[in-house]
Amino acid sequence: MVRPKVFVDEYLLNWGDKLFYPPVRKIKKLAVRPLSWTKVLLPNKSSEIRAQIARTTKKSPEVMVKITSNKNAGKGMTAIRNHLDYISRNSKVTLEDHEGRTLTSRADLKDLKEDWSHDTPEVSQRREAINVMFSMKKGTPTDEVKEAVREYLTEEFGGKHEYVFALHTDTDNPHVHAVIKIAPIRKKDKRLNPRKKDLQRWREGFAENLRKLGIDANATPRKTRGVVQQPLHQYQIHKLARDDGASQNAMPFKSRSLPLSEGKKLLATNQSQETQAWANIASVLASSQARSDRVMAKDIIAFMSSQPIRHINEANISKNAQRAPKNHEKLIGDMPALPRTK
Repeated sequence: MVRPKVFVDEYLLNWGDKLFYPPVRKIKKLAVRPLSWTKVLLPNKSSEIRAQIARTTKKSPEVMVKITSNKNAGKGMTAIRNHLDYISRNSKVTLEDHEGRTLTSRADLKDLKEDWSHDTPEVSQRREAINVMFSMKKGTPTDEVKEAVREYLTEEFGGKHEYVFALHTDTDNPHVHAVIKIAPIRKKDKRLNPRKKDLQRWREGFAENLRKLGIDANATPRKTRGVVQQPLHQYQIHKLARDDGASQNAMPFKSRSLPLSEGKKLLATNQSQETQAWANIASVLASSQARSDRVMAKDIIAFMSSQPIRHINEANISKNAQRAPKNHEKLIGDMPALPRTK
């Protein structure tokens, strides 16, 4: 049975949220919102999810945003000064601060350090600043990377926290280092305390700003893409580049050899939700009246087949799905029933 657009959009709204945004917003176990709500918000949100699916299945470059993992990073002005020297290459690389001022000389850097030291202890038991790196794939225009980071830092921290950042082009991947003070500018505001969901939001904001500048960029959770290996730490990447001349064209991963039984267990515990979401999205798109949706369903099947952990057979997708859209009606039998609305 062919499904109308409103039915397809309601399913996309539910399963797309589970697939792409679980770390950011918590969704209640309600698959379909009240009709009055969906009339207003559904078209834009469903278009956003379709765009996200398209970027993911065609494997658009993924942005990287990470906080330096050094346990002593940012713990007092001594550590902060050292990192400022590092990202500025001892004043050889231009810094830019939260007010848009550029710091190009040793004198400028010295003034910044003195200014920050007024309310920051030399040594602290807690972090007084966080060091964040925004990175994009090899070949991305460096000016656009810096502009995207500048815009996002303004959106996220402007008027709330002091920060400085610098663009580095000494590796294959253009990247920006930012030092952000944890103490707020206004005393009534809270100290910065980023969590996993915040990092995902930062990734999404960075990727969105790159797209506004015409750069293809994506920011999906690793498990959504079927990736379970952890990326190398920053110092490991730099060591590879120094010692072996290794390219950062693709982010290296820690080797992780698992027995078959362990791999299946990992799949069942870590990827069941993502697999189920992909399966349901492919099924409902295959039943859509729109040809573009049916084509997207075939793209999803191909994408799932090529994921690092191949779990196409674990999903609730019929083998007939691979022949969509001709046999799309057979897919609906694998879909859970749509919950009733009050």
